[in-house]
Amino acid sequence: MPGRVVIFGWADSVHVRRWVVGLKERGFDIRLISLGGEPLHGTDSFCLPRKGRWSYFRQAGTAVRLAREFKPDLVHVHYAGGFGYWGTRCDFAPVLVSVWGADVVDLPRNPIQRFFIRRTLKRADRISATSEFLKQVSANLIPGVEQKISVIPFGVTVPDSVTPIPPPPARLCFIKAHRRKYGPDILLRAFAQVREQLPEIHLTMAGEGELTPELKRIASELGVERDVDFVGFVPNQRIYSLLQQHHMMVMPSVMESESFGVAVLEASACARPVIASRVGGVSEVLKDGRTGLLLPAGDVETLAVAIIKLAQDRNMCERMGNAGREFVRTNYRWELSLDLMSSLYERLIHGKE
Repeated sequence: MPGRVVIFGWADSVHVRRWVVGLKERGFDIRLISLGGEPLHGTDSFCLPRKGRWSYFRQAGTAVRLAREFKPDLVHVHYAGGFGYWGTRCDFAPVLVSVWGADVVDLPRNPIQRFFIRRTLKRADRISATSEFLKQVSANLIPGVEQKISVIPFGVTVPDSVTPIPPPPARLCFIKAHRRKYGPDILLRAFAQVREQLPEIHLTMAGEGELTPELKRIASELGVERDVDFVGFVPNQRIYSLLQQHHMMVMPSVMESESFGVAVLEASACARPVIASRVGGVSEVLKDGRTGLLLPAGDVETLAVAIIKLAQDRNMCERMGNAGREFVRTNYRWELSLDLMSSLYERLIHGKE
C-alpha cells in the first residue's frame, strides 16, 4: 500500500471526486473529509454539517480529529480557503495544499482572507497548482514560496473516438455557470451581431446561475431567443456528448480567476476548437491559431468576428479541433495528472520533498 492519505475537500466537487477515485486506483488508502455534500460511495468519507457562516472554524476540531484518527501519512487540502484552515491545524503529517484559483486570485483581496491564505501557504509542506499562472500568483502572495510549488494540471479523459464536426449551419456552445465573470452576457451580445451575417447559426447555453434570468431577458431584447437554447445544468458525464453536437465552444471569461481551463481541454479532447478570452491560465491550454482563438476579454465586436471566422470555415474547425485533440493527448491526459500527483504523494510520504 503506497500510503494513507486524508483529503480535505468538497465531496460534491467532480474534481475532488475524480482525484479520490483515481488515487485510490493507484493504491492509496484515502479518507475524504468535507464540509457539506454527500459521502462518496465506496470511499471512507465524512461530510460534516454546515453550521452557519463560520462553519469551517466551528468544524475544524472535528475535521482534525477525524483526520488524526485515520493516522495518515499525508494530508491533502483542496482549496487554500476554508479547508486550508483545517490543514494548518494538522501537525501530525506532511500537508499538501492544492490551490484552485479563486482562493489565491480573488479571496486575498479581502485583508482577513489574505492573512489566512498566506498562513496556509506558508505552513504547507508542499503546494500544487494546476497552471504556471496559478503558481506565479501563489508565489506573489508569499515571496520565496515558489520553490515548494509543483504544477500538476487537472487532466481530462480523451475519448477513443469522436464524431466529426457536423455540417452547417454552425452551432456553438457555452458550458459554464451563469455568472458575470464567465462572460455569458458578452457572448449573447456578440451572437446577436453574428446572427445578422449568419442567420441560421445556433447557440446552446449550458449551465445555470444567478445570471440566468437576466441572460434570457437579454436574448429576448436582442431578438435571438429562438436561436438560443438554455439547456440548464449538464452533468459531467454528458459534457462530451453535448460538445460533439456543436462546431465549437466559446469561453468569453472576463476575470483572472479563470486559472486553468478544464472546459477548454474537454472541448479539445472532443476535437472541437475553442474561442476564449486571454485571461488567467487559459493560454496554457489553448494555443492561439492552432487549437482555437484567444481574444481580449470583454470585446464584443472582436468575439463576433472570431465566431464568424470559424463558423464560415469548417476546414479550419476540423484542423484546429484535431490539433487540440492531439495537444490534450500529449500533454493533459488524466493518466498523466495521476502520475504526477501519485509521485508527489510518494515523495512527501517518504520525506523526499
